[in-house]
Amino acid sequence: MISILNLFQKLIIITSLLIFCLCENQNKIIDYDNHHNTDEMLAALDYVHATCPDITYLYDLPLRTDEDRPLRVIVFSDHPKHHEILEPEFKYVANMHGNEVVGRELLLKLAEYLCQEYNNGNKEIKKLIENTRIHLLPSMNPDGWEHAVQNTWNNTIPGKYGNVSTMMREYGATDWLVGRSNANDVDLNRNFPNLDEFIYEYNHLANHKNNHLDIETFQALISGKDCHNKPYQVETIIVAFWIMRNPFVLSANLHNGDLVANYPYDDSEYHTQMYSKTPDDTLFRQLAESYSYTHLSMRSQKKPCSTDVFENGITNGAAWYPVCGGMQDFNYLASNCYELTLELGCKKFPPGKELTSLWNHNQGSLVNLIWQTHLGIKGLIQNEDGKMIFNATIKVYQAEGDNWKYIDHDVTSNIGGDYYRLLVDGSYAVEVSHPGFKPQTQYIDVNYKSQQTDAQRLDFILESVSSKRSNLRKILRNLFNKY
Repeated sequence: MISILNLFQKLIIITSLLIFCLCENQNKIIDYDNHHNTDEMLAALDYVHATCPDITYLYDLPLRTDEDRPLRVIVFSDHPKHHEILEPEFKYVANMHGNEVVGRELLLKLAEYLCQEYNNGNKEIKKLIENTRIHLLPSMNPDGWEHAVQNTWNNTIPGKYGNVSTMMREYGATDWLVGRSNANDVDLNRNFPNLDEFIYEYNHLANHKNNHLDIETFQALISGKDCHNKPYQVETIIVAFWIMRNPFVLSANLHNGDLVANYPYDDSEYHTQMYSKTPDDTLFRQLAESYSYTHLSMRSQKKPCSTDVFENGITNGAAWYPVCGGMQDFNYLASNCYELTLELGCKKFPPGKELTSLWNHNQGSLVNLIWQTHLGIKGLIQNEDGKMIFNATIKVYQAEGDNWKYIDHDVTSNIGGDYYRLLVDGSYAVEVSHPGFKPQTQYIDVNYKSQQTDAQRLDFILESVSSKRSNLRKILRNLFNKY
């Protein structure tokens, strides 16, 4: 009976949205002149899915927040329910700081835009959706969002605004801290396992692990406390496992407070403010510029928020200020995923009436970054019998003059044997290895073309060590029989 009632309530919400949208604007799914509370956000995602059922899929991450709110994701793809071999996966995560809300609204608008443009026959968007699996998580911290709004309403002069919705449209929220953390007052972007401490230690060793620090992740989680001595939160844990279990290739985490595209590392070896580059520093700079250069104002040399000037609209995280336990470094060190942190404006919770302008500034950048999922190379790794090889290691060496420079960050193949390696243009030697097989090296020149739907294909067929020995025995036997 309860489930039937819940279904009926959802149908009422969706029907009401439909009627409203048809009356207001036949091409408009979501009211975008104001913020959406959690119920409205979920209803908007439901409506997008109902409008584009063939290319979208909704799912909730396994656990709910302390205040019983879901972390809901909408997926876009021509086969949205599952990973397709050789189709890379991308994600946007927003609102992990509950009072930084622009990303939350931009992802709702992006969901509307992708659905709408696909149905309108936009060739670029159709090509993007048919060749990329796109995950949008509009709010990682819905509890914090609700706290930020309630605090602003509680401190508003009685009678100044007729209701909370009007207050959000006309005023937004200005408290810099309330709602930033989750319901337990923990900053989620300081609450991930600190894998930087492991990688900086490993870097002093000649042969060291440089990716998929899963044992280190479990070790940190079992300890119970993050690097700020705060307990690991349910939001952090479920997002961490989401990152580790899915074949994401590229990602961005959307924030507010400044206007800049931030790239790893977010922390330095001794937690000091200094440029702390990853082995993929050139790639990360290019990814960050792919956003800042297509944004209407991010690359401006003026001080966007009366504080810092960022050359080309980008910054290394630790060079700006060090962050221990951040999500973008966790992505890079715990999975195959490369993540940026995008600061989308000076106001954390601007008035709703400013959201249309913010969408116009970010629309092209949001789409362009998804296209970067197709940089570099991809392929299949299999044995001589055509069986796909899971967890093969892909090492990459870049040509520099007459030498080959090892990029000290490997990726691995997925369960289906497919792999993806983001690379800037250049000449590379790619070595694939797996226990029980003979390593194999191939060479390739990478040349990215704007909005290409496929990274350059480079497949590998590995010869097993047992098969190599068997072939040797056959050769020796033939020689013995011959003579």
